[in-house]
Amino acid sequence: MDASKKIILIIGGTGMLGKPVAQQLKADGFNVRLLVRNPEKAKKFLGEGYELVQGDVDNLASVRAALTGVDGVHISLKGGPTEADFERMDHFAVRDISQIAKEKNVGRVTLISAYAVSEEKADTPESRSKVKGEAALKFSGVPYTIFRCSWFMETLPLFVQGKNISLIGNQVHLLHWIAVEDYARMVSKSYQTDETLNKELYIFGPEAHTMSEAMKIYAEHSGVRVSPMSTQMLAVLGALTFNTEWKGMSVLMKHYEKWGEDGSPEEANRLLGAPRVTLKEWCETHC
Repeated sequence: MDASKKIILIIGGTGMLGKPVAQQLKADGFNVRLLVRNPEKAKKFLGEGYELVQGDVDNLASVRAALTGVDGVHISLKGGPTEADFERMDHFAVRDISQIAKEKNVGRVTLISAYAVSEEKADTPESRSKVKGEAALKFSGVPYTIFRCSWFMETLPLFVQGKNISLIGNQVHLLHWIAVEDYARMVSKSYQTDETLNKELYIFGPEAHTMSEAMKIYAEHSGVRVSPMSTQMLAVLGALTFNTEWKGMSVLMKHYEKWGEDGSPEEANRLLGAPRVTLKEWCETHC
């Protein structure tokens, strides 16, 4: 797909993983449209040069308006922490957007997903909703590309509380940490070739580290210390304090105690260019 005069809609374009995609698409010459709840706030956050349509995924009229006349749509939504919220965002919203995109003959839908998304591994509300969302996208008949991403480097600061970074659970699996700038470049590149259509592409960074190793690297650059915590302890704390985020995090990290990466990034790297940013390089820039 030639970037010139093409319009790409991003749903979730003000989020941590959506904003860099919007910026990269714009830098590569695409016209970028975003569905946002508050256009004035989004304009201050994103800057000039974006077309903003007011609405959200619960308002299908606004979704239809945003999808009118676009060449592609990138879905970058975050569900949770409750099971109902995961279903609403990761399943029903993806289903509705895909169906409307098909009705309007949109050229492609791209979707961010996770490496541990399969029927076999659907043992949490989030993973079950993502499995159903991927299935709904494929069932719609619209051309698609699904990005099954490993852990993002940008998530590491989210584990920091004060002077500690919390290592939750027994995280033994090697993970190819990915920088969001590499991911954004790959998403944009996918809109410049038809070879990525109707594929699930695994997006893995250039190096593998366990979560413990990654947090130690982050700690060395940011001055925090790694503080281990069991998933059971976090669940208890969440229950005692009625903190749904903590309870949800304990479920998520227990899931990743069990499941490591599968799939191969070879096809994604061949089609979109391999990620380049290492965790140490990212820390030197961002910590």
